[in-house]
Amino acid sequence: MAYTNNIESFKASIEEIHDNLLKQMQSTNADWQMPWHKGIPYALNAKTGKHYGGNNLLILWNQCLINKYPNNRWATLKQWNKIGANVKKKAKGTLICIAIPKGRRTRRDIQHALFEPIRTSEIIRENQFFRFKFRHVFNESQVNGYYGSQPELFSLNPISLDIAKELVLKSKAEIVIGGESACYRIYEDRIQMPELGRFEDSEGYSKIENYYSTLVHELIHWTGHPTRCDRLRIAEFGSPAYAFEELVAEIGSALLVSQMKGTIVPRISHAKYLNSWLRALNSDFSYFVEALELSRTAVYYLNEKTGIYPYDLKHQHVRSVNEDRVARWCELSTTNNK
Repeated sequence: MAYTNNIESFKASIEEIHDNLLKQMQSTNADWQMPWHKGIPYALNAKTGKHYGGNNLLILWNQCLINKYPNNRWATLKQWNKIGANVKKKAKGTLICIAIPKGRRTRRDIQHALFEPIRTSEIIRENQFFRFKFRHVFNESQVNGYYGSQPELFSLNPISLDIAKELVLKSKAEIVIGGESACYRIYEDRIQMPELGRFEDSEGYSKIENYYSTLVHELIHWTGHPTRCDRLRIAEFGSPAYAFEELVAEIGSALLVSQMKGTIVPRISHAKYLNSWLRALNSDFSYFVEALELSRTAVYYLNEKTGIYPYDLKHQHVRSVNEDRVARWCELSTTNNK
């Protein structure tokens, strides 16, 4: 009975978050504010240093927003005790679901073979590939005796331009300055950026912040090259599949800038993709979670390549694209929802 209750509680949490995200996307105004533009801070386990991903990341991100937690570090009661901290009395834990692969190669095989994450509707005690465990985790604001330091390197706000510049430099991406629009050209494997003088100050952002927010977005696209994270071979510019790639880049740049304690500058030009996103996500919200996982893979690639990361970088399982799922996205995103 307890296991069944955990399943229902977890599913209810996810469905509520999905509904809220869709409502926020549908109600966006002329300023083109998306839910992720304020940043998506990585959820870290305070004991292991590893990331929470997928639906767990959405749940913990949502809890940080609701409770105004300043940091996104979590651990179970037992883990907090092991590192010398005590969970405060009456603190309420947040339920997450852990998928444990069966066999050494299962996780890698699954993530390379499947495009979508495990759907909440399919969570039972175990399936062909995974067994599932539910755990309650507590934020560091809910404990006493923990003094995890926030790295000074990533303490600037709204965005550390020095870190952004260093990230771009160490990525060794080829960047050509000129023209009127920013884009990544896959066949030339280069990023084109207008001159800094073409960018303008906007409400709450300087022109240089606008410039680097745009450049970080294009850098996520750059990771999609076949020699890197290999997303763009099936996402030709202007195609329905490319709209999904834009969602990956939007979320990826939010994750990356969050590492710098900054926020994303909304790009009005991306509003043209909104209807496409909504058509697909209203039919199957697992694509948002998959875009989140693909963007995490892109950011992990940049962290590993540049060595720029605010914590000890732990190994992360990467996500790859499945062509059948991309084809299904194209169908959903070009069909009117009734």
